[in-house]
Amino acid sequence: MNEEILDIALRNALIEIKNAYSDLNWSFILTSNGTVITDEENSIDPKMTKVASSFQSLTEKAGAIGGLKNMLINGEKGKVSVSCINDMHLVAGLAKNADLVYFRTITGAVLPTVLKVLNSIASSDSTPTPLKPTSIVPFSSTKPTLEKPAPSELTLEEEEAAEEEEFAEEKEVEEPETPELRKSWRTEAPKQPVNIPSQQLIVDRFSGLMVKSDTVQLDADVLQRWSALLNVKEISEVDIETFGGKTTRCKVKVISDSKLEGRGLIRIPEKACQSLEVRRGELVRVKPVVLEKEEDD
Repeated sequence: MNEEILDIALRNALIEIKNAYSDLNWSFILTSNGTVITDEENSIDPKMTKVASSFQSLTEKAGAIGGLKNMLINGEKGKVSVSCINDMHLVAGLAKNADLVYFRTITGAVLPTVLKVLNSIASSDSTPTPLKPTSIVPFSSTKPTLEKPAPSELTLEEEEAAEEEEFAEEKEVEEPETPELRKSWRTEAPKQPVNIPSQQLIVDRFSGLMVKSDTVQLDADVLQRWSALLNVKEISEVDIETFGGKTTRCKVKVISDSKLEGRGLIRIPEKACQSLEVRRGELVRVKPVVLEKEEDD
């Protein structure tokens, strides 16, 4: 684990414990390698250094009898509490009437949690998840050809069916499309919307007495570009889709305020914004709605 990150995390933990427990006068953490961590960065009192040195020698001597786990020293003006957390010791100076149960509850909840989070981050950084290899598909510029079975492998019925299929394909290619056939095909096939990539625009909410909730406003150059791409005279409707999955279809007009032109905005009425659950400044996907024109007979 990075020692600098550990020092910063433990120092912040000591600060939070001191803020939560008013009877704590001072505290420091003595690590296994003799490092002293206090709640003030780059500031260690000489007296505290002397105390830390004494506790370090005490913990080394206590190792012969199983180590130093917890210790409490009662003085005339206060108490000194020593708690073992993993391979470190928390040494704290408390007021004379300090509630030890409450203090140990706070330290027993804060410090182990901080160490657990740091250990999980360190383990995840050291063993990154390997990426799954992707299979490479070779590119071929030639079209795949279907192999036909040998004539000897086909039965008589299969040969007749294959000949009828080839004859039907040749007839379909050779016979021109008549006006009657083209007209019947147009009447039977439903109108389909022309596909065009959507454009991301920034939401600008507006309201007013004469504002229609089903009409939005876009830049004139956006509408003109769509008209040119789709080869239509004008765009009258657009589809709006939010990144949360909400969709709606609205009528569209050119932005009336000249100061807002050219900013990539879509001005949506207040009621429509509420139904779409979008706020000003969010992005939405917008695409024109145009049906294919019927050809003249």
